[in-house]
Amino acid sequence: MRTLVIHTAFPGDLILLTPLLDRLRREPDLEWLGLVTRPACGSLFQGDPRLDELILYDKRGADAGWAGFRRLVRRMRSHQVDRVICPHRSLRSSALAWSSGAYERVGFSSAVGSLVYTELVFDARGLHEIDRDLCLAGPLEESAEPVRPSLYADPLEEARVRALFEARGLVQPVALAPASLWETKRWPARHFGALTDRVMEASAVDIVLLGGPADRVLCAEVASQVHGCRKGRVHVLAGELNLRESFQALRLCRLAVVNDSAPLHLAQAAGIPTFALFGSTVPGFGFGPRGPRDQVFQLELDCIPCGIHGHRRCPLGTLACLSELDPETVARAVVDEVNQPAGGGRAT
Repeated sequence: MRTLVIHTAFPGDLILLTPLLDRLRREPDLEWLGLVTRPACGSLFQGDPRLDELILYDKRGADAGWAGFRRLVRRMRSHQVDRVICPHRSLRSSALAWSSGAYERVGFSSAVGSLVYTELVFDARGLHEIDRDLCLAGPLEESAEPVRPSLYADPLEEARVRALFEARGLVQPVALAPASLWETKRWPARHFGALTDRVMEASAVDIVLLGGPADRVLCAEVASQVHGCRKGRVHVLAGELNLRESFQALRLCRLAVVNDSAPLHLAQAAGIPTFALFGSTVPGFGFGPRGPRDQVFQLELDCIPCGIHGHRRCPLGTLACLSELDPETVARAVVDEVNQPAGGGRAT
């Protein structure tokens, strides 16, 4: 069986896809496994031994339009795939599945263009997204614990990040990831700053601030709010690490405090306690943490949830779901976890 998975969504969605890749890799009749995804997600899977081929589709850049679509179709067809599995529910993904040449095409019943699939899987919204994706490969397998994502731990990347931590004198710090693409998923920077100051006041732990190049200003704003005597223990690493290097950094951390965004899923893949801050969305949508020491912080407001995804602006103009989420409550939980015996990250 030559199987191609098509998923051109956001990095967090691709991280949650990894248990499905593990399950497909274990199939006794699997001959070849490929993945079509966006360049923004490609670094997550470079060198990943689960994949025989990584195909990047820059659907909003170099491969935009009909010409790019046809190039991708030719490349997919060159692999003579038997089966396409499509967790993405968009019309474009359905069209790619139809054009792939595969005689078996598996997708969700909720997908736009679902008529192109030879096998439809009920999109059970009550399940975690990991489990929904796993259903595309057959009935869910029994597991003693909820399945969590995993990423390939490249030894060279690991060595680079370890060297960076050692140069800064970092030993199991607490990681904060204050950014999110959506304002209604982003806990205010002043709250992250208050959390940072309170945690360092109550413990000897250092803090690392993670994010991409575009998040440097936000992370610097968080760091600027820390009391002067503690500023040397705050390390802004935003923009210094790519996605998978950020995963390596999280593996070296005690715990992570994150918004409902990609760093949440990176922390889950790293196997560390994940403290997730939810605003406009809810864990019931299927994207929350699922480890035994994870915690979710969310207010109970009548306006929550206000949509399946985040919004650029709060529909009510208040952002009460996040602005009223007290940093002291989160800080107490973080300090309690820091004072527990360190469990370390989960090797992958």
